[in-house]
Amino acid sequence: MVFVTREEFDQSVAEARKAAQAYYDSGDVVMTDADYDVLADRIAASLKANPDWDDQGVTTEVAAGSSAGGDVRHPTPMLSLDKITTADEVTEFVATLGGDGCLVEVKLDGLAIRAEYVEGRLTLAALRGDGSTGEDVTAQVRKGVAGLPVALTGDWTGEVRGEVYMTVADFETASANRVAAGAKAFVNSRGAVAGSIRSIDRTYDTPMTFAAYDVSGTFDSHLERMAFAAGLGFPAACDLIPSVAGERFTAEEVTAAIDEIGSHRADLVFPIDGAVIKANREVTRRRLGLASRTPYWAAAFKYPPDTAATVLRDIEVRVGRTGRITLRAVIDPVYVAGTTVTRATLHNPQWVLDQGLAIGQTVAVWRAGDVIPRVTTPIGEQPHGLTPWTPPEVCPQCGEPWDKSSLLWRCHTASCSVVGAITYAASRECLDVDGLGEEIVIALAEAGLVKDLASLFDVTLDQFTTLRTGDGSRQVGASTAGRIMTGLTRAREQPFNRVITALGIRMTGRSVGRWLASRFKTMDALRAATVEEIAEIDKMGLIKAQHVVDGLVAMSDVIDRLAAHGLSMAVVDDGSAKPLAGQVYVVSGSVPGYTRTTVNERIEALGGTASGSVSAKTTALVTAETGTTKAKKAQLEIPILDPEEFARMLA
Repeated sequence: MVFVTREEFDQSVAEARKAAQAYYDSGDVVMTDADYDVLADRIAASLKANPDWDDQGVTTEVAAGSSAGGDVRHPTPMLSLDKITTADEVTEFVATLGGDGCLVEVKLDGLAIRAEYVEGRLTLAALRGDGSTGEDVTAQVRKGVAGLPVALTGDWTGEVRGEVYMTVADFETASANRVAAGAKAFVNSRGAVAGSIRSIDRTYDTPMTFAAYDVSGTFDSHLERMAFAAGLGFPAACDLIPSVAGERFTAEEVTAAIDEIGSHRADLVFPIDGAVIKANREVTRRRLGLASRTPYWAAAFKYPPDTAATVLRDIEVRVGRTGRITLRAVIDPVYVAGTTVTRATLHNPQWVLDQGLAIGQTVAVWRAGDVIPRVTTPIGEQPHGLTPWTPPEVCPQCGEPWDKSSLLWRCHTASCSVVGAITYAASRECLDVDGLGEEIVIALAEAGLVKDLASLFDVTLDQFTTLRTGDGSRQVGASTAGRIMTGLTRAREQPFNRVITALGIRMTGRSVGRWLASRFKTMDALRAATVEEIAEIDKMGLIKAQHVVDGLVAMSDVIDRLAAHGLSMAVVDDGSAKPLAGQVYVVSGSVPGYTRTTVNERIEALGGTASGSVSAKTTALVTAETGTTKAKKAQLEIPILDPEEFARMLA
């Protein structure tokens, strides 16, 4: 769709340049990536229809021609990549290579950076800026960026280029730390990196990681180049997903690799916004050459953006499984990371107050990996006259005042947490009852069919099929009801540790459930255990142990009825050999065929111990990300196993 008038076009160019300048120079987000892409595409289409119009570099220059650059001049330009979004465009690009092979790798959603080393010491780090000059961030990088060390093990002199990014967990940490320091939360992980790496005097921790996509030297291919970079200690972007690390020659092979990366997007611990397609051989790159803004030998296939702007319409207040207040934003439908979202989570009430959120405000919604969609911050220009939202002083379900002794307000009335408790127990990491989400649990509670977890197993197929959800206009179908009943049957086969976790006792979770099952073996033994005996378990302590004892007593009747329904009340020992007995494994990232919970369960079923941190007792670290701090620590002390190799070992 093109702009009709020159005035509309010029105004849109100004908006695009303003957004690009903020994006590249400060890290502030005044417009989401999705909105910017739509605007830039309209500008490009309008320019094609009206060649005499001037887009001031939006479609032809790095950073849309709006970056102020910096004090550091790059020896060779740091270019951008052309965007492609369809299979036909992939085919066209592969055809330009003339039969030579190309590579497909992740497009990290971070910040481009160039670092210089002299005799193994970091001497300069600079951002891309306008492509010709960039901002000096050497001092900030020296504070610590995983994968971009201050000193190498050798005396190499040269330059490395790549992307600085935050993992999903690092973004959560950085954003929480920023709010605690009195500032607004980050909009997304890229904005967090951009703001953090420029901040000389920040007082809070913002962990970051580096992955290389170029290194100086003479090589015949990109794979040779990246092997050299990895040997120096720089994690290579092309190795982050091993299943696509290799040369491809046909459009079908390239498309399959793009789909493969996209299929992993939900479970990756690092943020990506696309896949990069690039020529492998240097001779091909020299033949195709460079444009003023982009190389002709590389392109970026963009996935649906993980951040979008929408309007906040309401904030729902609910009570979670342990009586904790939960806030949920009701938003205008918006497409984020491949799905349409109408609701998103919010942080605690104080965070909402600190952000000044108001009904009718435009907000950013972020969804990355398997993270539930979340409102991160207000964004862009806001309407005047909005009144900031304030949380209720009492529990909306029972009218009792909140316990505000911590940021996570609680209601101590047991009946208030029924919906949250059952929804949690039915989740994938607990009893894994497919199809039983919060909406159906709410309908069950409103119909008086459930009052606790054990009563869920009394509900019949006919009762499920007569339920009406939402405003009462939607009936639970026979197919969904059948899936739930099948899930309830399979729940009786779930291991003992998951039953413990499903009880939802305060300060417990999937790890504590495994620890308790491993230590006490049966529910009878666990219920008979003293606070001191439970506290002896590593990482438990007296406070957690007291909550476990109190929770088991409070749920005594529920536990007895769960046992009567046939749920597992003991660790099943099949008498097979325990090949991992006495061994301790730390899994960082994903293992093919397993979730975070099932891989730890499998380790323990084979007699081993699953730990969350590397120590002197660790047998091996399982990870594909050799540039992380955890991996670097492990490299000095213990073996590192590839996830695919470990999966074969577990099988």
